[in-house]
Amino acid sequence: MAEKKDKDTLVNELMMAVRKLTRASLMLQYAVAEKMKLNATDAECIDFLMEMGPSTAGDLAKATRLTTGAITNVIDRLEKAGFVKRENDPNDRRKVIIRFIPKKHEKTKHYYGAMASDVYELFSGYNESKLKVLLQHSDSLREIFQKHAEKIFKE
Repeated sequence: MAEKKDKDTLVNELMMAVRKLTRASLMLQYAVAEKMKLNATDAECIDFLMEMGPSTAGDLAKATRLTTGAITNVIDRLEKAGFVKRENDPNDRRKVIIRFIPKKHEKTKHYYGAMASDVYELFSGYNESKLKVLLQHSDSLREIFQKHAEKIFKE
C-alpha cells in the first residue's frame, strides 16, 4: 500500500510540474510578445504561420480557432508591423496567401536563442531511451491538451 501512495505522490508532483511548465511557457511567450510590440495572440499566429508555412486566412483561423473577422484583424496588425505579407493565391485569385517574413522576426532570436541553447544542452544530457520517453510524454500531453481544448470549444 505504501508503494501506491508514493506513486500517487509522484503522479501529483508531475502533474503540478507540468502545470508550472505550461504557465512558465505562457509567461515567456507574453514577455517576448511584449518586447516585439505584439499581443500574445498575434505572436502565436506568427508561430502558427512559421509551422504551417504560407496559408490562407481561413486556414490560419481554423488552426488558431479564431473567427475569420478576428484573424483578419490579426493579419492587418501583423502586416502593418511588417511580420507578414499578403499575396494573391496563384491557384485561386479569390484567395489571399499570408506569408511570414523571417527578416522581421530576427529580433526574437535574441530572446529565444539562449533559451534554445539551454534546452538543447539539457536534452543532450539524456540518453536515447530517456529522450524517447520524453518525446512520447510531450506528444501525449499535447494530444490531451488538444482534445480538451476541442471539447471546450464545442461547448
